[in-house]
Amino acid sequence: MDAVIIGGGVLGTVLAYLLTARGVNATLINSGFQRPRFPLIHSKLLRISEDIRLARISEDVYRELSREIGIDVLRPMDSVTIIPNTCYDDTSRLMNMWHNVGVNTRIISDVRDYGIKGINEKEVYILSTNGDNFVNYPLLMKYVRNANGIKYINGIARIKLSDDGVKALVNSEILHGDYFIITAGAWNSIIARNANLRIPLLPYKCQAAAFLSRRIDIIVYDYVLEIYIRPLGSIINNALGALGLSVMVSGDGNSRVTEPGKEGSVDREFLNEIKNKVRARLGNALLIGSRFGFCESTPDMRPVVGVVGSNNLLLIGGFNGYGAEVGPALAMAVVNYLLDGSWPDYARPYLIDRFGNDWPNIWDIDIEAHELCV
Repeated sequence: MDAVIIGGGVLGTVLAYLLTARGVNATLINSGFQRPRFPLIHSKLLRISEDIRLARISEDVYRELSREIGIDVLRPMDSVTIIPNTCYDDTSRLMNMWHNVGVNTRIISDVRDYGIKGINEKEVYILSTNGDNFVNYPLLMKYVRNANGIKYINGIARIKLSDDGVKALVNSEILHGDYFIITAGAWNSIIARNANLRIPLLPYKCQAAAFLSRRIDIIVYDYVLEIYIRPLGSIINNALGALGLSVMVSGDGNSRVTEPGKEGSVDREFLNEIKNKVRARLGNALLIGSRFGFCESTPDMRPVVGVVGSNNLLLIGGFNGYGAEVGPALAMAVVNYLLDGSWPDYARPYLIDRFGNDWPNIWDIDIEAHELCV
């Protein structure tokens, strides 16, 4: 069997390796438009039960990859979730679901020992272990691109549907295959549009900023200030740690619908807002950099997978920037579909068929899968 994967990012990388390990000839096409430069977060601290199940399965996929390549791509991280006390009852229900997938949680009274500050007396602090990992995607992608059995192509791919079937065009070359999988993140909608396909995906701009602060070794999910704060997770932090310092990355989840390539810089309003919020939580923190990228969502803000346009053309996307959490599980579902002809039960809530042919052309980018207190 020959499979052509369009998109060499998070999902394409995992999918190419899983298929190759099962005897499929995989071709991985990477445009190079967007790639992770530092480890990404895998978290089981999600809000929707089906998403939590995906995150748990994704953890198993990462462990399989680690065994196969001989490098542990997971680095366990503790986290502190900060919520207003008004949503503690709802969060308690979620904590029970987290416990069922191996997360240990406890309420703590003070967060100063973790390098962060309380804002008011109406906050609740939840310390979690075995709930989060850093995933070393830069290392994983480097390994997969050099792995035996994977044909790796740099270039911009186009899909062409005709009476002769599906073809991929890249660098003036026509690629044939038994299956084609579109997994190009925010560029999925552009690839589909160029192939005269309509899909329920909407790209948007996502942004983050980096700060130099005192040393902090945990991830912070802050639902009071509505931001996240996390260590950079690279050798830079390892070196700074000896000096009692960290590079911390933060974002606020706010988004603006826009197509990839139509934005040139980080929004000044975002920088002003995130800087004030991070300093409120960390104290002294020096803004040292920022960057933006592009994410995508579906109308119901949940991932999508399934067949589009032709029986041998598949789509996987709509991860809202959280592909590292739940994406590998759906990549494994694609593998099962290609090899067995059916979707596993855990993938069925995410099949594209749930939308039928009726969805709007544009929608609000709303509550993401990880967000609590909503």
